[in-house]
Amino acid sequence: MRPRFFSFRKTLKEWCLLIDGKEPSTNKTHNKLPNHDAARLGWWYEADRLHDSETMRNLAYLVAYLEVFGPRLSMKGLGVHEGWVYPDRAIMRSLHADEVLADDGTAFVLTPKGHALIAPWLVQDGSTFRRVTGAEQKG
Repeated sequence: MRPRFFSFRKTLKEWCLLIDGKEPSTNKTHNKLPNHDAARLGWWYEADRLHDSETMRNLAYLVAYLEVFGPRLSMKGLGVHEGWVYPDRAIMRSLHADEVLADDGTAFVLTPKGHALIAPWLVQDGSTFRRVTGAEQKG
C-alpha cells in the first residue's frame, strides 16, 4: 500500500530537522503522473547543481526516502496514495555520482557506501527500513 503524501512530508520534515537542523526545501507537492524523462540516467545529470553527497541535507533526504519508500527508489517517482513524489534531482545526482547510490536501470539502490552512510539512522529489515533503536546505535 502506498503511503499518504502527508505521511511522507511528515517523515521528511522529521529527518531534515533531526539530521540537518532545517525544514525540507523541496518535495512540497506531489504530482499526478510519474516523470518518464527521469527513467533515463542522463536526465539526473542535467541538474543545475551537484551537492557534496556527504552533506547532512543529502543524508536527511536519503534516509527519509528509504524509510518511507524502501530500498528501491524508482527513478520515475516515488508512489504516494495521491500520485507521485519526484526525488530531488540534485540530491539524487550527487548521491549517485559519489557512489552512495547505484542504479539498476529503473531504480536507485544503496551501495555498500550508502549502507554505511545510513547505518547510524536506519536498519534494513527485508524490503523495508526501520529506525535504529538505542541498542542498535553505532559508535
